[in-house]
Amino acid sequence: MGKGQSWALAWVLMGMTSCSTISAVFDSRSESGLEEVDGLLGSVERAHLECELSRDQSAHALDTLHAIVAPDFRGDAIMAYEQLRGALKRSEKQAEALRETLPPMAKAAAKVAEDWEADLAGFGSEVMRNKSRARLEETTAAYVAVETPLRAAAKAFDVFNIGLKDHVLYLEHDLNPNAVSAIEDELVILTQLQVDLDNKLELCMQAAGDYVRAAALSGQLDMPVAAQPKPEPVAAVRTTLRNKPAVQ
Repeated sequence: MGKGQSWALAWVLMGMTSCSTISAVFDSRSESGLEEVDGLLGSVERAHLECELSRDQSAHALDTLHAIVAPDFRGDAIMAYEQLRGALKRSEKQAEALRETLPPMAKAAAKVAEDWEADLAGFGSEVMRNKSRARLEETTAAYVAVETPLRAAAKAFDVFNIGLKDHVLYLEHDLNPNAVSAIEDELVILTQLQVDLDNKLELCMQAAGDYVRAAALSGQLDMPVAAQPKPEPVAAVRTTLRNKPAVQ
């Protein structure tokens, strides 16, 4: 056998081995890599929505508290207090919904990273392998930028709700100007906690939007337009980040 024939046979055998390895990897999966990526995108979008709802719910709960303790309050104190209790329950329920976005999102991210890393061994071209590895690292960093503030926001929401619950409990048996005056400092602290929560939620929403715009599959994002529509009210949200144009 000539030298040229030997090299040709080596390339054929290498190709057969590589194809066999890649096929084995693909056949062992219940979802394709793109399906896994799409699932992770859906989880990130869900986290974005829950952050929006959490921002609005916590702000509403704080506004309800401020209304009942305002010096010029002249309404029905019993009715206003019941509204405050309802706001607390909804705030606690929303905090739970926000926290519940973390496990499935983290699981989906781990699966994408694991399978992507495994596929790197299937490349015949080192250049292509390195480019894919660089994209994996960029995507992982973008995901971490979403998960980190989301975990921080979930903790901040719990802290806020603990403070809110203390105020609700305090006012249950002592709702009068003197009682309210005695907790002015605590009201300031609770307000600061809500501002801190809002900032963390905003960071998460920004990172989630950046992630989706960077990782969305081809054809899933609308082209940016010169004039952007006004943000939709949370209650009317029916679309996903993938068909919302990027903010200019």
